[in-house]
Amino acid sequence: MQERFPNLIIGGAPKCGTSSLYFWLSAHPEVFSSPKKETFFYADKVNRFNAIANVHEHELDAYLQFFKHAGDAKIRLEATAHYLYEEQALKAFSEAPVPPKIIFLFREPSKQMYSHYKMEKYRTKRVDMPLEEYIKLPKIDMYVDYTTYLKKWVAAMPEGYVRIWSFEDLMSRKVDVMQEIAEYLGIDPSFYTDFDFEHRNESVAIRSGALHQLGLLLQPLIPHFIQKMLLPVYIRLNSGGRVPDNEADAPIISAFKSDHAQVGADLKALFPEIRLEKWR
Repeated sequence: MQERFPNLIIGGAPKCGTSSLYFWLSAHPEVFSSPKKETFFYADKVNRFNAIANVHEHELDAYLQFFKHAGDAKIRLEATAHYLYEEQALKAFSEAPVPPKIIFLFREPSKQMYSHYKMEKYRTKRVDMPLEEYIKLPKIDMYVDYTTYLKKWVAAMPEGYVRIWSFEDLMSRKVDVMQEIAEYLGIDPSFYTDFDFEHRNESVAIRSGALHQLGLLLQPLIPHFIQKMLLPVYIRLNSGGRVPDNEADAPIISAFKSDHAQVGADLKALFPEIRLEKWR
């Protein structure tokens, strides 16, 4: 069974670039990715994302089914961002006979918070409140308390098995960062020299929630290269475009950034090589 167990997990806070990294790595000929990006198999609770396959109600083979077509791919990956916070995931991957490598992506806290707010308000429509109320929700501080959770992973995983990059670094130096990641994984970094990058999972306004949910159900069944062709069509049909920042939110965002200024320093203390220049 170990030959079908993933050897790479991508995680991090929501809206930190895990979707883009998942699709960019999926395009590499030496990589097989789970058709379902976020399996949530090792989430601490059963939820709407993992009802058909989760560690609480199913055997390991239910998880391995996500990788049954991996063949002899050098890298087998999945990208459940929330694994950063999940104790079940920490236990499963750290105690695996051959632990997977872990990549976490992090974003400047106020940017992460605001991007997630816009996604929940305009795309998933799970939130209908002003920003000043939203930032008081307990989960908001949890999401940006990166190092509390990161320290657990560093302590539990073998040395060198956890690496981190910032969202801002990934997006501003796509070729260089993807080549760094490829070298970390032992796959050909030259693949990304002339790669056609695209940004996935932007916060856009969705017209029909039902159509969006149908798209999420069908997505794992559609090969990535076809998804790439269909995405512009879907955006035209069901998107009101990228959600602009609300000028009235600027003071709240600025205060949030100031209140969480220590987050970057804490990450630097754990991983001095992380590039956070754009967080300033």
